[in-house]
Amino acid sequence: MKLKHLESYLSSLPNRAFADPKVELEQYPTSVHLAASIVLTALSKNDAGPNTTILDLGCGVGMLGIAFALVNSDIVYLVDCDEDALLLAKENLEYLEEEELVGCDEGGCLGLEIVRAKVKYVKPKGGTGGGGGRGKGGRGRGHGRCNNGQGRGKRQQPSADNIQSNRLDLNMDDGIPLPSKMVDTVITNPPFGTKNNEGIDVQFLKTSIRLARRSVYSFHKSSTRPYLLKLIHSWGLNVEVVAEMKFDIQNMYKFHKEKVKDVEVDLIRVFWDDVDRQEEERSVVARSNEALLEESLHEDCYSDEE
Repeated sequence: MKLKHLESYLSSLPNRAFADPKVELEQYPTSVHLAASIVLTALSKNDAGPNTTILDLGCGVGMLGIAFALVNSDIVYLVDCDEDALLLAKENLEYLEEEELVGCDEGGCLGLEIVRAKVKYVKPKGGTGGGGGRGKGGRGRGHGRCNNGQGRGKRQQPSADNIQSNRLDLNMDDGIPLPSKMVDTVITNPPFGTKNNEGIDVQFLKTSIRLARRSVYSFHKSSTRPYLLKLIHSWGLNVEVVAEMKFDIQNMYKFHKEKVKDVEVDLIRVFWDDVDRQEEERSVVARSNEALLEESLHEDCYSDEE
């Protein structure tokens, strides 16, 4: 699917923003262009599309998860703690069914499931070490301008103590009542955190890693990049910055003093070595099968001529 076609489908959704955004949940809309660009990036890495299952953690009105569904991912789970946001997401799914863009039955949309659950916040010992100014106005989900590649952000040296105290515990109760490794890919656009929940984005990341068996796509402030990359490597996982973008935060809350505020954000991809190796092996087998089929057809043609 081309970018413009995916954007067109997403633009037709009745609920692309929160009716009454909740500041404590740091709710901001995800732009159509941003959602479409992310999904096409995941498609290019075989992390979305047919034969994949997806989970959108902190889905809001479902823009990202729905974008994954529109490129024919087998199953998409929309997970959020806000009942009002999930009602808007449900209306979006019903619209897709009416337009026959996804299949539905009496029990709900086939391939799309809504789950209400909240990521449990555990305050990290000694802080996150990432810096980046996690204060008011420093968060955004909307109107992102996306560029692929390694972008530049404000650099701060991560603390070795913070890395050590922020271990990955896949057996910890994270508040999400879903089994580990249940989907191929998790996409999450987490809260960036305030003084009251500093490090909540890392908690979302940990939960996403528990739920995924192939890859995780997650948004984080560019200023936290040195800390996050070192932290994820300490967990024995691979990570790459697949896009750098600027979120244009619109003036939505009373504490916003500027009409629009730009925040530099990274989209990171966490992935596993064995997954990439399996993909490569499958590609080799597929190419081999195609070659054998072509050879067989070629022989049949000569046999018929004789």
